[in-house]
Amino acid sequence: MSSFFEFLLEILLSPWFWCALGVLCLGGLLLLVYRRGKQWALAQMRYARSFSIDGIFVGETIEMTEIVRNSVWFPLFSISVEFFVPAGLTVDGLKCSEMTKVTSIFWIPPYSTVSKKHVIVADRRDHYRFNTATVTYRSCDFEFSDELDFYAYPNIYNTGLSISPKLNDTADTLAKKKYIEDPFFVSGIAPYYFGAPMRSVNFKVSARFLAGGIRQLMCNRYDSSQNLDSMILLDVSAVSQARLHDEERVELGLRYACFLFCEAVKHGANVGFSSNCAQGSSQYIDIPCGSGERHTKRILEAFAEITWYSKRDYSVTALLQRILPTLDHMTDLFLITASVDDELAKVINQAEQFGYAIHIIMLETRGPYEDAI
Repeated sequence: MSSFFEFLLEILLSPWFWCALGVLCLGGLLLLVYRRGKQWALAQMRYARSFSIDGIFVGETIEMTEIVRNSVWFPLFSISVEFFVPAGLTVDGLKCSEMTKVTSIFWIPPYSTVSKKHVIVADRRDHYRFNTATVTYRSCDFEFSDELDFYAYPNIYNTGLSISPKLNDTADTLAKKKYIEDPFFVSGIAPYYFGAPMRSVNFKVSARFLAGGIRQLMCNRYDSSQNLDSMILLDVSAVSQARLHDEERVELGLRYACFLFCEAVKHGANVGFSSNCAQGSSQYIDIPCGSGERHTKRILEAFAEITWYSKRDYSVTALLQRILPTLDHMTDLFLITASVDDELAKVINQAEQFGYAIHIIMLETRGPYEDAI
């Protein structure tokens, strides 16, 4: 025992012991100062992120840029910024089949800004939202509420459709000036409808035409030199006898609708979109025919936000009856549906008698559209 105390006394009297102890104390003090300084600097740190564009089609890429600024003199080493990526995206080669945490590591000198780019591929259609980013250091969490979103529109490639929504063009090339009717091209005779110009009334045919023993006014139907108005109506009603799975059928219908929309926009058309899928507080979607960047973005975003599990109990027949009076009689209406019942067929036949051009795209056959009802 005495030898142990002699050894301990010898160590305490050694100058090397006190030097080592001083170094350890100084190191511990510096570590404590660094930790406190790092927490203070993280509280002053600024974080932002952005996407290169607002939306992409499925299969395309978008860049997300993270920007971190150190606003103080204290250097920040090995800062791990974490955020969650929604399912359905591939980030920097990492496929996210569920909500996945992604970590970015930054080394930020004093009073400097660093950035990092992530390449994101949209694997499926959706409205993607990125929530807050977090830096966790020891027992402290620093949250940066920089929420952002982007839209992934339906994949328009390999739809199997070869139609172009400009069926009423009378020439191979598009003229700059649009004519609603060309009086030199009569395509047929139809019953008089409210709002039809009197110059279109064919009195000779009307004098010979009887309907239920009553004479009825008949009108000439003129070809349109440049009628490019198109309305796309997507029926997402649940069909018990459908051969396609409910979700698959909705996705296929959206791909058809997006393809028609892009084709119409490419040819300078005024396009509208309607669907019996609930969105927000409304039982259906109804976007009238229009053009321009904001209108195009509005319809594409509607495509991205439709979900197969949303409320879909609004009748497509009722929706068709609602939108028909708002359309010009020379508007091409494309109805994308999985089935046509007797009630819907009756409404379509009545609409065609009044001069509407309705074209049916059947989802079950996956083939080209059928335009005979």
